[in-house]
Amino acid sequence: MYFLVSPSRYYILPIVGGLHSFISDIGAYRLKGFFVTGSIVTAIAYAGTIFAAHHVRLDPHMYGIRDPAWKRGFSVLALVAGLVASVGCVGLATFDTRRASEVHGPMLFMTFLGIAVSAFCTEVVYSDQMRRSSKYAELRK
Repeated sequence: MYFLVSPSRYYILPIVGGLHSFISDIGAYRLKGFFVTGSIVTAIAYAGTIFAAHHVRLDPHMYGIRDPAWKRGFSVLALVAGLVASVGCVGLATFDTRRASEVHGPMLFMTFLGIAVSAFCTEVVYSDQMRRSSKYAELRK
């Protein structure tokens, strides 16, 4: 709604056939404090969620089981990819506020690639729980 009142930047989109302001432009140029703070909070929350989910799987004291080596490998890869996505998210906000448009594409790619890889690895690690129920009934309570 902000761009309806005070448009900061427009792009010609031939698919839509008009001028449109992207939400990242509004946040990066007009609402810098909220934009950067929101990006940092999002990055910390995402990295924390990935860490918590995979720490539970990697810690043998938590469930009393030890996952096979390939699952531990996927968990570590998900952790690293989650950190990459978080760094990309913070970098994206930082460089957008500095109007460094040449870095926008690589940072966006880094963020989405990290999210995709961590989501895929998390799905692989936890896929066995979708097919059969856990033998630890107390975890479902």
